[in-house]
Amino acid sequence: MRHLSLPVRRWLLLVGAFYALYLLAGNLFLNTAIGSSTLNRKPAVFHAEWAWAWTAWPGQIHVHDLHVLGHARKILWSAHGESAGGRLMLLPLLRREIRFGLVDASAVTVDVQTTDKDLVPPPWSSRAWHITFDGIATSSLQSVRIGDLVLEGKGKGQVGFTHQLRGGPTEVFPSRVAMREASLRFGALSMLQAATVDIAFAADPFTHDKPPGLQKLGRAKVHVLVDGATPAIALGADKDGALAVTATSLDGHLSADFMLDHGTLDPGGHLHWNAAVAVTDADGSQQRRHGQLDLAVQPDGVAIHARVPPPANAGTEAKNQLKADLLFASRHVLDRKPADAISLLSGTVETQWHFASLRWLTPMLASAHWLRLNGAGDIDASLAIDRGKLQPGSRIDIPRVALTADILDNVFAGDARAQGRVVADAGTAKAVFGLTVDRFTLAPRATPGDAYLRGTALQVDVRSSNDLARLDDALTARLHFTRAAVPDLRTYNRYLPGRSLLFESGAGTMSTDLTLDGKGDVSTGRLQMAAEGARIALGVSHLVGNLHVDTRLTRAKRQGHAFDLDGLSLGMDGVHVQGASDPPWWVRATLEKGRLDWDRPMRLSGDAVLTMKDVSLLLSLYADRSAFPKWIAKVIDDGEATARGRIDMQRGSIVLDNIVASNRRVDLFARLRIAEGKPSGSLYARWGLLGLAVAMDDGKREFHLVDAARWYREQPAFIPGADLPRH
Repeated sequence: MRHLSLPVRRWLLLVGAFYALYLLAGNLFLNTAIGSSTLNRKPAVFHAEWAWAWTAWPGQIHVHDLHVLGHARKILWSAHGESAGGRLMLLPLLRREIRFGLVDASAVTVDVQTTDKDLVPPPWSSRAWHITFDGIATSSLQSVRIGDLVLEGKGKGQVGFTHQLRGGPTEVFPSRVAMREASLRFGALSMLQAATVDIAFAADPFTHDKPPGLQKLGRAKVHVLVDGATPAIALGADKDGALAVTATSLDGHLSADFMLDHGTLDPGGHLHWNAAVAVTDADGSQQRRHGQLDLAVQPDGVAIHARVPPPANAGTEAKNQLKADLLFASRHVLDRKPADAISLLSGTVETQWHFASLRWLTPMLASAHWLRLNGAGDIDASLAIDRGKLQPGSRIDIPRVALTADILDNVFAGDARAQGRVVADAGTAKAVFGLTVDRFTLAPRATPGDAYLRGTALQVDVRSSNDLARLDDALTARLHFTRAAVPDLRTYNRYLPGRSLLFESGAGTMSTDLTLDGKGDVSTGRLQMAAEGARIALGVSHLVGNLHVDTRLTRAKRQGHAFDLDGLSLGMDGVHVQGASDPPWWVRATLEKGRLDWDRPMRLSGDAVLTMKDVSLLLSLYADRSAFPKWIAKVIDDGEATARGRIDMQRGSIVLDNIVASNRRVDLFARLRIAEGKPSGSLYARWGLLGLAVAMDDGKREFHLVDAARWYREQPAFIPGADLPRH
């Protein structure tokens, strides 16, 4: 120092003082709450903590036991390292950029998860700060977790990126992660062991929204190399119906080499997998087969070959075998809707397989799951596919499967035989799937154990497009059966208006023919019911007779369970009124411009046309025959009568309004309401110059002989818009 001039010594002392001051201030800053609170101004977005840190030069920082975590939109990420050191570049701060040179870290673990909370950044600004890491390198990468996917082993890697805050663009510099002696698992399922994994990647600038989701791979270049041991798997479906892929011992092998360049696979890429496959036969015995899957990226697309061969000397009819040869006619794997992707698939699939449950087939048959398949069963299938369409000759056979069909809040159930075929139909191919149920039951959806109909030979015929992408939206079905047994008619009282109309006893049969769409909605159909000796309560009257109902849904307009009807007919023969000595009676009724709401109870309305043996039963609803004048008794039995009127049957009540009936000698006009079993209303009967009106309310009757017609016209209608008779 004595050889230096005084000014130089002063400058050296000044620099030394400033350096000592930096060491003191810088290290105090890093190791006190001042540094932590300064860095973590927005802990919900970014938070860092460390055990201790030191700096020996401005911009140079070394930290120990570093934890870093952040929240970007719906992504939560965190990283930990035993130590990390790097250089913060000072000059970029002048252009609003926090830039680190190469950062070296040790014993690194990374965790990335999704969250439902979307942390939306403030509006973007061109003056928003940038954060840049030229490279974060480690030679001791221990694990990377992305969701349920976990990669662990002895790794190394270097990742670099730049990101503008406030939702600005992100760019990933050429990066690489390599790991040896690695294991890969998804949740509890082991996927790879003793593996070598090498992933190189980079990405052009992108934002959170553009491009969305996985479409960001269209801005990236990714090269994946994988080689390792894989477990044997068990293929099938569990008893709950889920397709099951269960890992067992590690005796398989996987090798893959793929280059994805901005969403397009480079030719030459491949994947080879082979392992033991455990299968369960119908008798419960366990077998092990050799399974193989090969993918090869060719100039015209991706070739897919899968094999599970039958046991040696077992023949081609052995269960649990698979052969698939397919071509996906494109190397571009992004920006495709599922339907577009399926249209690029061609090839053949052949399989005979036993499943503990066939429930997984349900989504292939109906979009709303109204038609469900369940229970153990075998599938024997041979499919030919050309550009996403099943070709004629394709078939699928299921010797036995448990079927349920949920229609109008009722469930058909039984064991079915199923056969699917692709056939040529008017120049186009159609997929036809037929299910035959030898014995079936029908029960309410809410109480499926309370079957109220039992039958044989239920047939469900399903037709759809042969386009695999349109199986659901082009699906129609026909369900039909004949003369199924109805052991107790009283089970249908849930649809009838309580005490106003109900079955008291009887048994019968039912036949049904319905056309449905893929959602299980009835579009057209016919329902027929017949019963002999049915006992029916109609208000205060108790009837016994033979019943036949024929309902046609020829122009159904679906609104919940409501339909427009073009035809509903009801017939009763041999009818006796309990307590009366009248001879047997009959009636034929049809409903025009009707509407049916198939709820519980159902609602039925429309214009009714009735043909009757005579008007005696109609009169008996108002009063016993002995209560009428003698001239009424002389004319009511005088031949066949016809009647018209409005009907409205709903919860707790039946209304027959503006009834106009006549035979050769008498004209009859009536309004009748039966509410909770109690009839009320008005009636007017006319024979030449003679006339009689009756008022009825809560069982009390009042006869009007003078000005009967005028009195009747003054009575209000029960159904709005029902016209008064003209006479």
